[in-house]
Amino acid sequence: MRRSIWVAFGALCLLLASSWLLPATTIEASPIAQQCCFYGAVGLAAWILSYRQLWERLKRREWLCLRLAGVSVLLLGLPLVLGEWVRDGISDISRAALFALVPFVVVAVATMRELEPGVRRFFAPALAGFGGALLLLPFSFPASMRGRTMFGVLLLALVLVGFANESIYRLLLGFGMMEALAVVCLSNAAFLAACHCAGLPFAESWNGASSLISIHSLYSLVELLLLVWLLREMSPVRLAARYLVVPLFTVLEGVAILRPAPTVRMGAGLVLLVFGAGCILFSRGGDPDAVLSIR
Repeated sequence: MRRSIWVAFGALCLLLASSWLLPATTIEASPIAQQCCFYGAVGLAAWILSYRQLWERLKRREWLCLRLAGVSVLLLGLPLVLGEWVRDGISDISRAALFALVPFVVVAVATMRELEPGVRRFFAPALAGFGGALLLLPFSFPASMRGRTMFGVLLLALVLVGFANESIYRLLLGFGMMEALAVVCLSNAAFLAACHCAGLPFAESWNGASSLISIHSLYSLVELLLLVWLLREMSPVRLAARYLVVPLFTVLEGVAILRPAPTVRMGAGLVLLVFGAGCILFSRGGDPDAVLSIR
C-alpha cells in the first residue's frame, strides 16, 4: 500500500505538470462549462455504481455527505471559478506561484487543530518551497486597484483550498472510492452549473458536453481518480506537497525542452523547491502517518 501511494503521488504530479504539453483543444467552450459536464458525467457514473450505499446514507440523513460536498467544492470548484475571474488580471504562471503557498496554509490549519503530531516542523520547508516557486515562476504584484482586488480574491481562494485539503482527508475516511467520487463530482457539477446559470461573464459558452470524448477528458479522468484516492490515503500535509512538486516538474520539463541559459536565480529556486518538497514528503520524525516511506 505504501509503495502504491508513492507511485500514485508521483503519477499525479507528473500528469498535472505535463498538461501544458497536451495539444490545444478546438472546442469552443468555457472551462467552467467543460468541467461542469466532466464532473457531471463522472459523478453520474460513480452514482450508478454506488447508489445503494449512498441511498442508505441519505435515508439515515447523514450530514457527512453534505460536509464532503461543501469541502470538495472549496477544493475544486471554487478555485476554478475564481481562477477564471482573475484570469485577465493575474496570469496562470503567477497563480501557480501563489498557490505554492497552500502547503503552508495546510500546515497552519493542521497545527491549529492539533490533529497531526509534530506538524509544526513543516512550516520552514513549506515557506522555503514557496520562496523557490517565486524565484522560478515570474510573479509581479498587480499595480491597479482591480488587480489588487483579484490578488486578494486569489489569496482567499488559496486559504480555502488549504482548509479543504486538510479537512477532506478525515471526511473521506468514511466513504468508499465510488461513493466519494460520486459526492465530489456531483457537488462540483452542481456548483459550476449554478455559476453558469448566474450569468457569469466567463461562463457564456455552454458547449462543454462536446469535450467529453477527447484526450483531455481521459487525461482529466486519470488525474481525478488519482487525486480522490490520494485524498483518502495520504496525510493532508504530505499530499499538499503536490503544490510544490508540480511547479518543480513543470520547470524541469521546460528546461529540458526549451533549454534556457542557467541563472543563479533558477538554481536557487530549484534548490528551495526540492528542499521544501523533500522535507515535507520524506521527513519521518514524530509522524505516525509517514505514508510515503517505501519498505
